[in-house]
Amino acid sequence: MPSAPSKARRWPRPLRYLHHYTIVSFALLVASGLALYLPAIHRFMIPYIPLVYRLHILLGLVFAVTLFVPFVRVLPKGRRISKWDWTLPVLLGSPIVATGMMLWWVSAFPSGMRSRAFTWHGWLTACLGTWILIHAFLKVTGIRPRSRLLYERVDWERRRFLVSLATGALGALVLTVVDPAAWLRSLRSASRAGSSGPPPGVQTFPAYYTVVNGYPEIDVARYRLVVDGDVEHPLSLTYAELRSLPAVHETQNFQCVTGWSVPNVRWKGVHLSQLALLAKPRSSVQYVHFYSGDGVYTECLRLAEAFDPTVLLAYEMDGAPLLREQGYPLRLVVPKMYGYKSIKWVVRVSFSAEPITGYWEHFGYPTEAYFGSR
Repeated sequence: MPSAPSKARRWPRPLRYLHHYTIVSFALLVASGLALYLPAIHRFMIPYIPLVYRLHILLGLVFAVTLFVPFVRVLPKGRRISKWDWTLPVLLGSPIVATGMMLWWVSAFPSGMRSRAFTWHGWLTACLGTWILIHAFLKVTGIRPRSRLLYERVDWERRRFLVSLATGALGALVLTVVDPAAWLRSLRSASRAGSSGPPPGVQTFPAYYTVVNGYPEIDVARYRLVVDGDVEHPLSLTYAELRSLPAVHETQNFQCVTGWSVPNVRWKGVHLSQLALLAKPRSSVQYVHFYSGDGVYTECLRLAEAFDPTVLLAYEMDGAPLLREQGYPLRLVVPKMYGYKSIKWVVRVSFSAEPITGYWEHFGYPTEAYFGSR
């Protein structure tokens, strides 16, 4: 049995600290990412989501810096390092950072790239997390794989590091531009033919958030959209009456505040100006309030924002009626703002001279939620 390494042969303290920090920071990155993404955790963390988001970005930036330390830090002369303990974190970490940057810099990358970046950001994180767990298990138990390939040690070289870093970054570019996952998705769709779910051609969102436990049950036969407030003619419209109004079509990207996006979503619905023609808001009106059928979710837009040509109350998405999780029977769509402004299950629209504080704004989200306002 080989003897334990002497104190003199141990790695320098700064590098040991860096090693431990990288593992801990990655664990915190995963935890904060899950809090932002998973609906069950997201609902529980709602009051703290803005803080969690900023923490996630900060940890990601520092994690990115740690990837470059081997390039600027001279390692002890003659020390050899485990090939995979070093190569895998760089190969997987660099595309994780690259895809994270795409999700952070919303206006710098096309929506299609960001959508694919979101998918691969999660999968690459899962791969690196799995390797870290395997690495920790082998270190704690002292088990050494028999395959020389798994524990081969190599001399540290900056050139080797740069090759790994460049390979990872190039991989991120390929994954987000070429999108090899599209082929896998087509196979999955073919295997699920005839099953329940979205009709063919209808895009799915990476997550469907709700601020209550589950989605509200709305009987479309009894559904009414109430239009009231400072108006001359309050309305109570059935679903059929809504669909009989002049329809508008918009093809827009949908951007969630947590980072993911869905490109070229095709919406069909009613423009707010059509409701205004029927209800006749008074001249004092400056705001439009929206209320959800879940009894909790509210939103507010300035009148000019609500009358933007791209804003509509949608009842179809990608040529099919909304699914319940998408906001059936009616949802607001505000393409120029983050998705939390696009309130789902709309049952009431109220014109007012005064604003209200929307549900998410109570927890620190911007009222003017244009892209980049986080």
